[in-house]
Amino acid sequence: MSDPAAPAAATSPSWSWYGGLLAGLLPLLLLGFGYSALADRTVFVLWALVAAIAWTLTLRQGIELGWDGRRLTGALLLLLALCFAAFAGLEARHRETLDLGFRAVLPGLYHPAATAPRTAAAVAAALGLAGAAALALSLRRRTSE
Repeated sequence: MSDPAAPAAATSPSWSWYGGLLAGLLPLLLLGFGYSALADRTVFVLWALVAAIAWTLTLRQGIELGWDGRRLTGALLLLLALCFAAFAGLEARHRETLDLGFRAVLPGLYHPAATAPRTAAAVAAALGLAGAAALALSLRRRTSE
């Protein structure tokens, strides 16, 4: 029998954990493995694995520390911003092989913006701004209480 005073998160399945894992890991791994296949470079898989590990550790730490949704979202968005900044560097380094692979395997879906480092840098900047805004709202809400 469960204790009525126990928090709801401790007595029910942690949907924030499984949902957070699915929402973060699936896109990171698909992007990394897909670009690795297109460019024939394992560095994109390594990027995906490092990003996935960092995502999982940040998510776990945030849930264990009891961060509210805004704070956890902000931290995860800032982590993604760092990951996409690194991804932009990888795209810049392997741009030619990535373009060739993309054109050969998926010619109908190819667009130069898909392999442009500036696209990943713009995504990193947008994620960074969104993460900073979420953290600012979280801190503002905490100080007003």
